[in-house]
Amino acid sequence: MKKIKITLLATLVAFLHVSLFAAVPTGYYEGLDGLTDRALKNRLFEIVRNHRTNDYNGLFRQSFIHTDVRPDGTWWDMYSTIKRSVYVNGSVSWSGMNREHSFPKSWWGGDKNPAYTDLNHLYPSDGPANMKKSNHPLGVVDPNDNSYNNGLVKVGRPVSGQGGGSTTVFEPADEYKGDFARTYFYMVTCYQNLTWKYTYMARNGAYPTLQGWAIDLLLQWHRQDPVSKKELDRNEEVYKLQKNRNPFIDTPELVEYIWGNKMGVAYYSDGEVPPTGDGSLDLPVNNSTVDFGDNIVTQIARKEILIKGRITKDLSVIISGTDRNFFKLDVTQIPWKSVNADGYKLIVKYIPTVTGHHEATLLLFDGGLTDITSYTVNLTANSVDFPEFDMMVATDASEVTAKGFRINWEKPARPEVVDAYQINLSEYNGGVKTDNVIMADGNTTSFYLDNVKEGATYSYTVQSVRLGMKSGLSNVINVNPNAGINDLHQTASLAVVNIPNGLRFACSETHTNARIYDLYGRLIISYPQIEDGFCVLLPYGAFVVVTDQNPRPIKVLVK
Repeated sequence: MKKIKITLLATLVAFLHVSLFAAVPTGYYEGLDGLTDRALKNRLFEIVRNHRTNDYNGLFRQSFIHTDVRPDGTWWDMYSTIKRSVYVNGSVSWSGMNREHSFPKSWWGGDKNPAYTDLNHLYPSDGPANMKKSNHPLGVVDPNDNSYNNGLVKVGRPVSGQGGGSTTVFEPADEYKGDFARTYFYMVTCYQNLTWKYTYMARNGAYPTLQGWAIDLLLQWHRQDPVSKKELDRNEEVYKLQKNRNPFIDTPELVEYIWGNKMGVAYYSDGEVPPTGDGSLDLPVNNSTVDFGDNIVTQIARKEILIKGRITKDLSVIISGTDRNFFKLDVTQIPWKSVNADGYKLIVKYIPTVTGHHEATLLLFDGGLTDITSYTVNLTANSVDFPEFDMMVATDASEVTAKGFRINWEKPARPEVVDAYQINLSEYNGGVKTDNVIMADGNTTSFYLDNVKEGATYSYTVQSVRLGMKSGLSNVINVNPNAGINDLHQTASLAVVNIPNGLRFACSETHTNARIYDLYGRLIISYPQIEDGFCVLLPYGAFVVVTDQNPRPIKVLVK
């Protein structure tokens, strides 16, 4: 039975530890790993120092109503056993209570800086108890002194070695001693840059910012009274109101690394310690090059660089060089664990704002590297204007047999460089149409299609592709492999004559599905059918005309 109880207790502790971290915003405590005492405290200072301020006069109505209410609807007062209802006659009431700076405001001179309304050390308090507590330091009251004891807190002469020169100390109840200790640890971290007017417990300077006797006392209380659900819940509400947290509630073990028995030991959030010895990288190869190739100006290009090896600290990464502003990283540090395991995939972005050739250098350093000071990767890229596309012209299929045929097209004048050609192939078989896309190399003007289906007919259009952009559709070519001929050889005559501000069509028979494109392949206008003499008005420019009966593009210029 005893073993079962122990197991249940361990499970409960583990659950509380997980739930404690569950509410912490991702990345809030970034940058703590690998730091010790002073550096660790300084990093926490940078994280928690900037926060919203609160309305001091509205603390009960706007703040304490969220942070300090018991489940039974009374104020959660850590200074008195008196139960006072939050709502009286439908309104928030705090009669007989004070807004208490548990870390006395007089210690920093009372200036109304952010600490003045910081909820991490402000609590609702019974008025008479608050008056007795005054600005006395925390401490253990001499058992032979009965100056003040309301059944929850004591005020009186300190035991030997405590008080920091004060003849009176304030001792909270055992159930709240850890709460006050973690409050004080927070205050001397968040406000380590203040100059203290009274130094009973605090001392000036960024580290350790506490008197020796105060460290001993607060550590003892912190260890004896672990973080409670009350503190966890309150920490969440405070974060909602002023957007910072008490790290010693979220992660109680930080206290030991800064003031306690783990001073000088590097902190790691998951407890995993990096290896010792020499650090080196296998990838990337030092002084290698990553080429982004051609990219359209203002558009984002990405390259993934695998960082792999054996390092003993987190790796730092920066981009240097004349064109460094065109290359971006989302991180400045890479975790040693990722590098040492499967490798870290570093994303480098190229975001050009002007055209031209750009070069920069990716530097990887720190990480405990001993074989070389830093690894370098040369970054190179070209930025070009948006490509201009001429109308693609698909030509008749060749080598047509019952087994296959060759798809053909003309190389466009623009763009000068084509990355690939997209062939849009349609298959008609037994009344069912199936569409497929085939990508062909940008240096060719044909593609042989084999394994055609018996009895099927086909049609195709072609588009040129450059830097992810595509031209308009070409004309349609129909192919009947079973007949062994290209049906589009049977075309009807069509002539296009210029008229002022437009075109006139001359044809011996009706043409259907007449389409007029600009030279970028964009459809300008279409007509279900046209007859001889049909006219259309168009703006100045060059155009391409096709119809079902005359799919070969006719280029015209409207003046």
